[in-house]
Amino acid sequence: MKLTKMKRKYADRRGWRRIISSHTRKKQFMWPDFHGEAVLIQFNEIKAPLSVVYGGVRTKIVDQNYSWLQLFPAHSPNFVLTAMFNAKQRLVQCYFDVIHQVGRDEQGVPWFDDLYLDLILFPNHRLYLVDEDELHEALESGIITPKMYEKSWRTAHRLMQFINRDPEHFLSLVRDVRSTFPYSRL
Repeated sequence: MKLTKMKRKYADRRGWRRIISSHTRKKQFMWPDFHGEAVLIQFNEIKAPLSVVYGGVRTKIVDQNYSWLQLFPAHSPNFVLTAMFNAKQRLVQCYFDVIHQVGRDEQGVPWFDDLYLDLILFPNHRLYLVDEDELHEALESGIITPKMYEKSWRTAHRLMQFINRDPEHFLSLVRDVRSTFPYSRL
């Protein structure tokens, strides 16, 4: 797939044809470990499950009654965290999008402009850096500037250092935030 413009991703995953029916809820948090907005999207009905492979291990990240919790920090550290939970509310993985900026649409739905480089953290503390090829392509295509390219690498490296020092920090945070949203099968 040839990149032609920066990817803007919305918290409600609008336009994602895999989703037939979903429900989105938002909350503001002022916790010691997290100040910002949390958006939970519950996948009620989907066309087909989605699995990904990292490190030779296949992981299902979308299915009936799965949910994604997205954390939008108030004082952006240049990433948005999406935690994927299965139908039993067990954490499947944490996905960190390195970002350029965040905003809101007319209905107040948060969005972010993706800077391509991503980190995936599993509950067993395995950590993967992915999409370096997309970042390079975005720079070569003129979609991002050299300054944005450097920002992406700098953010990813800082985040990796933090996670390697304390892999439970984000895993505990997303579990705690997820527990504040009531579970429902709609």
